[in-house]
Amino acid sequence: MNQSRMPLGRVVRALLLLLGAVLVAYAISDHPFYGGEPGFGRLQSLIAAVGAALAIAAALPLRVAERILLIAVTCLLMLALAEVAAGIVLGQSLRPIYQTDERLIFKFIPDRQSAMKRLPVNGGTVVGHRINTDGFRGEELLPTGSARRVVVYGDSFIHASYTPDEETFAVVLGRQLQAAAGKPIEVINAGVSSYGPDQISLKMEDELPRLRPDLVVVSVFAGNDYGDLMRNKLFRLDDGGQLVANRWTLDPGVRNKLELSQRESILVRALRQMLGSFRSRPGGDAAGAAEQAAKFSDWNFLLAEAEREYRSFVVERNDIVTNTHVDYYSADVSLQPQSPSARYKVALMRAVLGRIRDVARAQGVPLAFLFIPHPNDVTDQYDDWRPVDRARFPAYDGRNQTAALEDAARALGVPFVNLYESYRAVDASQLYFRGGDDHWNAAGQRMAAELMARLAAPMLPPGPTAAAPASAR
Repeated sequence: MNQSRMPLGRVVRALLLLLGAVLVAYAISDHPFYGGEPGFGRLQSLIAAVGAALAIAAALPLRVAERILLIAVTCLLMLALAEVAAGIVLGQSLRPIYQTDERLIFKFIPDRQSAMKRLPVNGGTVVGHRINTDGFRGEELLPTGSARRVVVYGDSFIHASYTPDEETFAVVLGRQLQAAAGKPIEVINAGVSSYGPDQISLKMEDELPRLRPDLVVVSVFAGNDYGDLMRNKLFRLDDGGQLVANRWTLDPGVRNKLELSQRESILVRALRQMLGSFRSRPGGDAAGAAEQAAKFSDWNFLLAEAEREYRSFVVERNDIVTNTHVDYYSADVSLQPQSPSARYKVALMRAVLGRIRDVARAQGVPLAFLFIPHPNDVTDQYDDWRPVDRARFPAYDGRNQTAALEDAARALGVPFVNLYESYRAVDASQLYFRGGDDHWNAAGQRMAAELMARLAAPMLPPGPTAAAPASAR
């Protein structure tokens, strides 16, 4: 009897030792899938402890060792199946769609699905969208030359992850232009959330030769795009006020977080999010968004942040990029337009818009700008934003941010649509989301698309586009 059981006993004990060694080795390897950020953390300690326990279990009586091995193998199989299922069910909402890029700081990962849940005050619905294989939001591109093509660049207002495809500015603009032309019009949504005009200029430089559009529309959100130029640090002004490329570097911690977001277990991310919601006070996401909105609408905080960014980038010449996705309202440009930080931002913005014009001109593509005001500047009272103290900020005017953009566009000879007056003429509070989300809603995008279509339709060539090689996209 014992002789018949000995081979099985050796196999069981060997498997337990092997499995234990593998788990301990995995914990020591600091692999990010279950290891998280660099360094030996709690989860790695748990994995190592389980591995050590399995190795010790090899010395237990055979009947006990067999049961432990069966339980261990079953648990690992269940974990693997749960990971696959979580990737299918939760991947769109928990797996970011960004990757690092040595030229643009970050960019979309092609052929990815994403989902975002709106705040309850904005309906609480889950909105999904796709990044196609060319790295743009929406369906796959048509073959070049099969329809007149318009490319729309911008930040989260154009990307519009919070809006269904059919309600986005790009899609509505396409319908408007097609109705006016009576011919097929392809509008490519080239917006990327958190991009600034500097990143847009580089993106255009890379993509326009391949896309060969008939028109380019570049959107600028006046609320925070001035500050994006300071945070991205891609360009600066030299002593003569000329735009020059800057030697920026991405903070290692920021790089690690971007890369870890693609390599970490979905189950771990879901567990961390669940534990975070348990630890937060009642109200969950809505309460957190309200707290952040209160901070981001505090004039003292915003002015201090603007001054800090200016001193870091311009005065101290710090070229390390530490903030890629958190955008602040450019309070200095709005409230204190004569401050050194505001003047530098406006000059830098003018130079970057000039670069955008030059990139389009080099490709022989007509260009139009779209200037989007911040809701607080275009409404008498937006959400929970504090009214501007005119006695403290006598230079404040809701037009300050967009007026500087208008001046730049006129000097550059680029046609534009400034939404400020049109939005101001209606109840603009109905054109934006609330609760800490200051993006335009479907109504705001529809109105903007109608206005841009009036400008853009005559700019499109009257005839069909030139044929392109079959391989072109």
